[in-house]
Amino acid sequence: MFGIQRSRHGLGVGVTLLLTLMLLISLVGCGSAQQAGTTNQGKTSSEATGKKPLLAFAQKSLGYYFFVTEEESVKRAAEAQGWRFQATNADNDSATQMNQYINFIAEKPIAIVSDPIDSEGLITAINKASDAGIPSAVIDTPTTGGKVAITVAFDNKKAGEMAAQEIVKRLKQKYGVPKGIVLNAYGAMSSLAWRLRKEGFDEVMKKYPSIKLLDVPGEGDVVKTHDALINALAQYPNIDAVSAPSDTPAMGLYEALKEKKKLFKVGEPGHIIFVTIDDEPIANQRIKEGYYDASINQDAVAYGQIAVELLTKYTLKGKAVPLGPYTNDKYYWKTAEITNSPSGPSLVIPAFVVNKSNVNDPRLWGNIAWNKWGIRYK
Repeated sequence: MFGIQRSRHGLGVGVTLLLTLMLLISLVGCGSAQQAGTTNQGKTSSEATGKKPLLAFAQKSLGYYFFVTEEESVKRAAEAQGWRFQATNADNDSATQMNQYINFIAEKPIAIVSDPIDSEGLITAINKASDAGIPSAVIDTPTTGGKVAITVAFDNKKAGEMAAQEIVKRLKQKYGVPKGIVLNAYGAMSSLAWRLRKEGFDEVMKKYPSIKLLDVPGEGDVVKTHDALINALAQYPNIDAVSAPSDTPAMGLYEALKEKKKLFKVGEPGHIIFVTIDDEPIANQRIKEGYYDASINQDAVAYGQIAVELLTKYTLKGKAVPLGPYTNDKYYWKTAEITNSPSGPSLVIPAFVVNKSNVNDPRLWGNIAWNKWGIRYK
């Protein structure tokens, strides 16, 4: 996933306040996502202080519900091992994240987990940690190198393909053939994940010449995404489908349709096909209500759990994480593959479609974060 800074310009006061309130995130009933943990750990310092081992987490941002849940996943996994937990938030600044990571090395944690802002920015810090005997795990955004014990990532291009395929399927149902006008409010191209999602989406759409694709830059920003659809509707009032690369900017699409009185439920006359990626709780809610058709799930809960599981099972016992199938029935997707990558062993979590048929499944990360962990939009 990826972080953004949200603009406050371009919406009416009421809608702006609504979106602002929706996007402010708090943790209810589960404590802060950033816990204090300031004492050095390691063989010498542990013996001296008698404190529990420390797991450090260098987070890219807490600007999305997804990232808050991802961090909570790492925190809970660490605490389940009896470890202390400490997190930093780089607020989407690569230099800040690099400094925070290097500062963690001085804390002598048992391991450092990170969600890199970019794929190259932390390689030097990861190698410094390795030289200091501190293993690293990477989640969400893979690095292009470095001595990483385990990477847990996501097939973002596949997610983009699947989002497009869900729209094509529904256009066929609507018209008998795949045709119509589709708006994709793609995310910032500086983000590898959003870039891959756009590539996957575009590749599918190119197969259907009777589909007119409106590729508009939403930048992953709620207001810009809202404005992109408002402007497109002025020229193309009969848009058949809309998509956003994540559920936070998708809120802008939802508000734009509502503002223009074009928000109808699945099956109602005038319904505009609505597909997103990530499957946050807000997407689950909209699917249940009938306003969204589907969302492509990226399992935010699994990231931290799997990273800590494999660090504990293999790395911290002096073993390399083995390549091959990974199976865990507690996840909806159940099976993934651990393969070799430029940075070492890498597990890619499979993308899958969430719609009305499976939206209530308790294994979905949005249902876990909302129903079990009490993480709320506020």
